[in-house]
Amino acid sequence: MEFSRDRHDAEVLDNAQELLTCSVCFEYIQSPIYQCHNGHTICSSCKAGLFNKLCPSCRQELGDIRCPELEKTAESLVVNCKYKEFGCPDINIPYCTRFIHEDSCTFRQYSCPWSGYGWACPAVGDIPFIVYHLRQHHKSYVHKTCYFKRQFIFPDIYKYQNYTSVDTILKCFDGYFSLRAQGYLIGSIPVFIAFMNFIGNQVDANSYRYSLEIRENGQKLSFEGIPRSINSESRSKMDGLVVMGSRVHPGGETRDINLVVICGIWKPGFGCATLVG
Repeated sequence: MEFSRDRHDAEVLDNAQELLTCSVCFEYIQSPIYQCHNGHTICSSCKAGLFNKLCPSCRQELGDIRCPELEKTAESLVVNCKYKEFGCPDINIPYCTRFIHEDSCTFRQYSCPWSGYGWACPAVGDIPFIVYHLRQHHKSYVHKTCYFKRQFIFPDIYKYQNYTSVDTILKCFDGYFSLRAQGYLIGSIPVFIAFMNFIGNQVDANSYRYSLEIRENGQKLSFEGIPRSINSESRSKMDGLVVMGSRVHPGGETRDINLVVICGIWKPGFGCATLVG
């Protein structure tokens, strides 16, 4: 009977798969599930982001039609983790909780954070692979510390206009962090920004805090924040330690960016980082 039940669930999932796939992002839909007048389904986040509020499949007005029957069907289904092919052994996960599982799955796939000169590395893998890939392919250095001082030297920003450094990885507590920096131009004004990414999911990243400081000529600039997952798209260009104008490029013969950043990572309740010069 168990075999028959499993086969029945598989048949139900196969029949519902097309309806449970968002017509915009092509991911499985979480409740609430919306549909247009012609029955095309869309997830709530994609629906909110549509500028013209038209169904992307038939171009009819979406409205606010919920699909309770499909939501009820989804609640009764059990599925495998989407990372099963990468080694996740978890099967028969309730459909309504699969998104929570997959977000924190050990076998979740992440994109390499390295980019530069308008090119982004296409490598994808789990956390151990990403760390190994950054070390071997991009020659990043891993430092087992929660406190670090890093000198960033970017070549002529007026010539290259956009430069990114992802060559420093910190192993702190039980996580890996990528100290990143970017140099670019806003009009003719040079801008430097440093920030920290967590090599993992955002739920785990929220357990940490980090500080960045630049000290020069008796002055100090600082920033504190929550590291963003390397898969996160929510970080704005001002989410980090931002330095602009003459502080970035003081003039003289060189047009390079040359700044020293002091960083610290801590967990709330485990003591605060004390940044030392």
